[in-house]
Amino acid sequence: MERLIPCRFHVEVSAVLKSEGLRTTKQRLDIWDELCATDDHRDIESILSDLKKKKINVSRATLYRTVDVLVKHDLLKKIALSNGKTLYEHNRKSINPKHDHILCEDCGEIFEFFDHNISAIEDKIAKKLNIKVTKRVHQISGTCNNGNCSHSNT
Repeated sequence: MERLIPCRFHVEVSAVLKSEGLRTTKQRLDIWDELCATDDHRDIESILSDLKKKKINVSRATLYRTVDVLVKHDLLKKIALSNGKTLYEHNRKSINPKHDHILCEDCGEIFEFFDHNISAIEDKIAKKLNIKVTKRVHQISGTCNNGNCSHSNT
């Protein structure tokens, strides 16, 4: 069934695409919908694979171009891991849009967390340095205490 009224996020995505000189196409909106279909942290290959499973034809170039624009406009968060891998997650988190990550180096699982103390410390440091914070990236890596991952899905 075709949408008669565009969802609020499609309107926002369309405005962002237009501001970058890109047309709002079905493929680009399908990319956005796929990115928002899960709260998982995914790389380009898994996003492309999930689109293909849904029989949505999107070129790799369109996916990369669209993802870059969405990251630039903070609709998508880019997570660069220490192992060189890059993951993405949408910024539609309903409970905590501002959150941090802990990556388990044993199994690769990513845990999200939020602590008001971190924001308070960042604000305190920024104020002391007379800097306005415009972006924050905070990621912690670690290994399981017991040496084998009880939370591993593998």
